[in-house]
Amino acid sequence: MIEQISKVINGNEAVAEAIIHIGYEFEGYYPITPSSDAGQEVNTRLANGEADLSFVVGTSELAAIGICYGAALAGARTVDVTSANGLLLKLEQIPVISGTRTPMVLNLSTRCVSGPLNIKNDHTDLATMLGMGWLILMAKNVQEVYDMNIIALKLAEKVNLPVCVAYDGFHTSHGNRRVLIAKDKKDVTSFIGPKPKRPTCLDVEEPRTFGPYMNDDIINNKYQLHLAMQEAYEALPGLFAEFEAKFGRKYGFLDTMGLEKADSAMMLLNSAAESTKDAIELRKKEGKENIGLISFNVLRPFPVKEVVGALKNIKTLLVAERAHMYGATMSYLATEVAATAQQAGNQVKILNRVFGLGGLNFIHRDALAVMDQLEKANAGDASVPVFDYYQHWDGEATPPAAEKVKLPALEQYTQNEKYAKVDINTLKKLASDMPTRIEKMSSCPGCGIFTNLEMFLKGIDGAVILTFATGCGMVVTTGYPGTSFKVPYVHSLFHNAASTATGIVEHYRWLKEKGLQDREITVIAVGGDGASDIGMDQILGAALRNTPFIYIEYDNKVYANTGAQMCYTGFKGMLSTTSQVGKKYIGKQFHHKDIVEIMRGTHMPYMATIAETNPVDAVQKARKAQQTVRDGGMAFIKAFSVCPLNWVTADDSGPAITQAMLDSCLFPLYEIDHGITKLNYDPKDKKIPVGDALKLMGKATSHLNKPEAKPVVEEVQKEVDRRWERLIAMNEHPLL
Repeated sequence: MIEQISKVINGNEAVAEAIIHIGYEFEGYYPITPSSDAGQEVNTRLANGEADLSFVVGTSELAAIGICYGAALAGARTVDVTSANGLLLKLEQIPVISGTRTPMVLNLSTRCVSGPLNIKNDHTDLATMLGMGWLILMAKNVQEVYDMNIIALKLAEKVNLPVCVAYDGFHTSHGNRRVLIAKDKKDVTSFIGPKPKRPTCLDVEEPRTFGPYMNDDIINNKYQLHLAMQEAYEALPGLFAEFEAKFGRKYGFLDTMGLEKADSAMMLLNSAAESTKDAIELRKKEGKENIGLISFNVLRPFPVKEVVGALKNIKTLLVAERAHMYGATMSYLATEVAATAQQAGNQVKILNRVFGLGGLNFIHRDALAVMDQLEKANAGDASVPVFDYYQHWDGEATPPAAEKVKLPALEQYTQNEKYAKVDINTLKKLASDMPTRIEKMSSCPGCGIFTNLEMFLKGIDGAVILTFATGCGMVVTTGYPGTSFKVPYVHSLFHNAASTATGIVEHYRWLKEKGLQDREITVIAVGGDGASDIGMDQILGAALRNTPFIYIEYDNKVYANTGAQMCYTGFKGMLSTTSQVGKKYIGKQFHHKDIVEIMRGTHMPYMATIAETNPVDAVQKARKAQQTVRDGGMAFIKAFSVCPLNWVTADDSGPAITQAMLDSCLFPLYEIDHGITKLNYDPKDKKIPVGDALKLMGKATSHLNKPEAKPVVEEVQKEVDRRWERLIAMNEHPLL
């Protein structure tokens, strides 16, 4: 048996330990709560030279899994982590990976699938994986997260199928426990063994097609996948035995407790099963041993033989699930177990309870309460329903309607007034009369999001619909049952605010054409925290269609909502939780994305940047953006948005940092009106070095003051100067 050490870690850190010990060659990454920390820990180790793998941050969950697929087809040992809607965004790629028999591992920190938005634990995401052709291993606690990851890769490579390791978000992902891990990672690498030889896309001397177009033949492909599942079922006992011999911990298809004397049983997955063990122990002290427990270590392939064996003496089984198969008589696991029992001729009575949706805790007291229902049913009480929810309550789940707000500017300023005729006095009058559309939010002190939005909205008259991508701006304004919005508001997803806005606008236009809508309405989509990374394709699509709405990005330089991971708009050298500073790497490895210049290539009518230190300029640009929409075109606005919490700066530092960004030309203030570029602010003799501006951004850039970072700062300065000179040239040219 290998030498192991005791360590206090949480579930996400256990994933990272396993990734490093296994010796993975590639990790694709995109942040989503609660799985984000697993990748961050790997990146930290990588920055310090403690890991040796390619770590690539995609622009979305779909991009990340696509990157993983490419790496795996190239022969890399590949791993990924995700949760909830992140998994759903990956879903298009998921069956492709299994259908092409590509071995890799995906860690799923299980979480409630939106909507409404909820970041806590349940198994609604796990349910989507059941028919995707992936092997699924379950990890009830932190120790099992580490162990199952090690078993997963060995299994994947043995049968050429991808494996999902599912562990409960927050309950396990963030729960600190003392576990045993290998003292020497070489022992884990040795257990995994050498990488089996398999065809890869790098075999240029013997080229193959991966994932061909299939019609009639695809049924045979799926039959092969079915056979591979059977092969995995046959291989797992041997793998479990090998693991026990090496690590000393024993696993089987099922984890059972107290079935020897029981005539009824509870069936639960993951952390809830651990809580139920506590309840069984408490009952045992009272002399009650009639209820046992069945849980799963392996969910796919479904262990039919083992389930039948576990149920042989059970009269009544209560299956409790953190998911609901809406419209069916029972949920996922209960239905599958019922079918298994029926095929085996077992007459066990099966009850089904849905519990814990959205992260509600399930502790021993809850297990005891559900056991009371089980005992009544087992005793023949017909009043106990076969299916029911546990932990729910009656009542409406609809937020209260927003207060109707009079918009005086709607009547005061005609909607046909061209922005070119709006002088400074009119702008001031407009801004002072404009009602507040957003108020009483719970944003962090000093957050730049709402400073920018309020400033911009002062220049927008009339009726407004706001659609927000997932991010800080959304989370701090719509905590149920309250809302910060006094105008119509729509939450889309992290990536598709532009598409949601498009849908609203297109139907609005259709109604106007039919004479069914005569109110002038401006639709504004708001995104930040990396929404223009994950949603880049959809923003570009809207721009190319020239759909008439405004898209405003609050650029806070990190994925602030998920824990300050690397964002493509961040400056080169910036520290984030996935662009770490260490002996080998110094922060973000490439220059900041210039989304305005990217959008320029779509030839959309109006683009501009705004900053909180230039409010008159921002209001003027809001007028231009709204007039662009009224003329039938799309407008794109980018706002520099400070993030004191994640940058670790003073709450009142926003104006100083923002002005330094303008004075260093790190964030130029300009607009592109129908292809013509105009600089709105030129620091001239006030221009400062980029290093002087970057040092104001707190922890995110403080390391750039050190001598070893001087080459990075010089490179940023050179690139910023190049971009600035280009802007000056375009500003001076009548056609650019």
